[in-house]
Amino acid sequence: MLSPEHLEVAAHSLTAVLSAWLGLTLLSRSGALPARVFGVLCLALVAWSSSVIVQRLSTSLSAVDVAHAVEELSAALIVPATAHFSLVIATEGHPSRRQIRALALAYGLNLLFALPGAFDRAAPIAISPPQLSIGPLPGAVLGWAWIVTRVATLLAGAGWLLAALRRTKPDDPRRRQLRVTLATVAVGALGGTIRVLSVVGQTDPWIGVSLVTLAMILSASVVFSAGVFFAPEVAGKAFWTSLALGLGLFFLIGALLAVDAASHVLLGLDLPLLTIMALVITLAVYEPALAWIRGRLGGRSAAALARERLMTALGQRALAVRAADAGVQPALTRMTQALDLAGAVVIRQDGSIAAAEGDAPDPATAPAITLVAQDEVMGELRVGDPLSGVPLSAGDQELLRLSAAYVAAALRTGRREDEQAEALSVLSEDRAHVESSATRLYEALVRRSSGPPGLHVFALGPLRVERGAEVIERWGGEKAGTRQAEALFAFLFDRGEHGVAKDEALELIWPDTDVERADLAFHRTLGGLRHTLDPNGGGGKHGIRFYNDRYRLDPAIVDWSDVALFLARLEQARVAPERSEKLRLLEEARALYRGEYLDDCPFYGDSVYVEDRRSSLRGRSIDLLIALGEGYEGSGDRASAAAAYREAVAAAVDGCPPAEAGLIRLAARS
Repeated sequence: MLSPEHLEVAAHSLTAVLSAWLGLTLLSRSGALPARVFGVLCLALVAWSSSVIVQRLSTSLSAVDVAHAVEELSAALIVPATAHFSLVIATEGHPSRRQIRALALAYGLNLLFALPGAFDRAAPIAISPPQLSIGPLPGAVLGWAWIVTRVATLLAGAGWLLAALRRTKPDDPRRRQLRVTLATVAVGALGGTIRVLSVVGQTDPWIGVSLVTLAMILSASVVFSAGVFFAPEVAGKAFWTSLALGLGLFFLIGALLAVDAASHVLLGLDLPLLTIMALVITLAVYEPALAWIRGRLGGRSAAALARERLMTALGQRALAVRAADAGVQPALTRMTQALDLAGAVVIRQDGSIAAAEGDAPDPATAPAITLVAQDEVMGELRVGDPLSGVPLSAGDQELLRLSAAYVAAALRTGRREDEQAEALSVLSEDRAHVESSATRLYEALVRRSSGPPGLHVFALGPLRVERGAEVIERWGGEKAGTRQAEALFAFLFDRGEHGVAKDEALELIWPDTDVERADLAFHRTLGGLRHTLDPNGGGGKHGIRFYNDRYRLDPAIVDWSDVALFLARLEQARVAPERSEKLRLLEEARALYRGEYLDDCPFYGDSVYVEDRRSSLRGRSIDLLIALGEGYEGSGDRASAAAAYREAVAAAVDGCPPAEAGLIRLAARS
């Protein structure tokens, strides 16, 4: 069961961690006045909560004394800092001299009342003993005077906020900001009152501390909303992101402390070994884990991630990434209210509306200001008439000019950010493709280096297969014939992905053998061929695969074949832009064609299975010779053209009219 003291320490721990996180986050990411004041307030809360924790847990009397002094001074600073924060929000950073003097007086009085208790714990200013008394002035009077000072300081802050709230219009976006700030002061004042006056009892101080923590969280929401032309949804996202990270940090610290305690209890170690290991693991997995959580909960698209990376590259430190043109609508709203206009609209160059506020101005009568940024026209700003009916002054016209300059720059930069973010997203996809290709290449290289060399198959002419620099001459094993194994390899190579059924192989190689003996011979030959294809003793299962009742040669074991290169050179020659390049590619293909496809291959070379492919390749070679003849003829090389035509005529079974016509043309020119 947790005691009230444990609850108080836990509440102060949460306050200290969140205050440090949110305060330093704002101080390091924004130079705006609200952020600076909020940072000071948070650091004062860190000092206050930390000093209370030290007093509750430390066994060192000197440390407790120092912590008590820090508590008194930081608590005295928190109250006027809260009023200061209220004044900055109420006046948007432009307080009057009277307000500045009142704020300075509040800082001075609160710190003055805290000094006695900070330096002498036996004589603090309090409403009950022990307390400081000055001459005939009772100590209780001083105590109540300090309470009144605190209350008056907070009431002054609340009064400034109420005055600003009354000056806003119902549709003014600042109303929400002012209301939240007012709620912050109220909740903080309630928490402080509970703690000082002990209105809920001395045993429950954690309740007041928790309310102070809540007030600090509300203050962070106000600060994020106080950005220059910040859209409310962007401010809200920034706030919740920061708060979630702060809470995560708090629980992470708690987990590390629990691990440290467990290492002492379970292992009896004074060395924080487990804590160090837990910290290392946390640092290693924090970033990918955070990205995974964001991806699951935030639903961020590739475009959003690209924009975040772009903002990081540009040095933008905002917690919530937003486009440069996201501030156009808030700026237009603020301008319309400041100039008391009936309405205004921003129209892009393509005619689309970028932002609109109030009643749409009449295009025929409304003044239009051309939006120009970097000598580029981005659109126009149209404004309606003043609601008062009084024409805009020269100062108001200058505000319109400044508004137009900002809107034009925001639209242009926003468009360029979109273009760059899209390009970055595409680049990320390309990079992922490169990484994927590198992985596949690496795996292929590993397979290539760890396995036997791939085969080089020469099939345009008599079949010849090489592994490395060695020609394969014995295809079968001890119990399988070489000719049969070579025929089976040729059958599998020719069929490719189509594969070979066992019955087809039996009909081709063992047509006159009874079924049982032919089946036995087939499997012996298949085993011998597999051993030939995989001499390292792996069984050759991957060289020849069997599925869907057909055997297929694994294309990965063939590194090169003259058939594939022959067809590739023909295709490259077909699309070659230059005649010389085309002739070079055709000559390379011509050199590859040594004769009829799989000529003299045992069994398979004389079968009906090979005729279709052989006829097709023969036709392609004749077409190649005709193309060579025409190319040489066009370049004036009559001897080479005639040789190509004659070779085409000799290769054609039923004559070759194009080649014969080419020879007639050459003879007529001689």
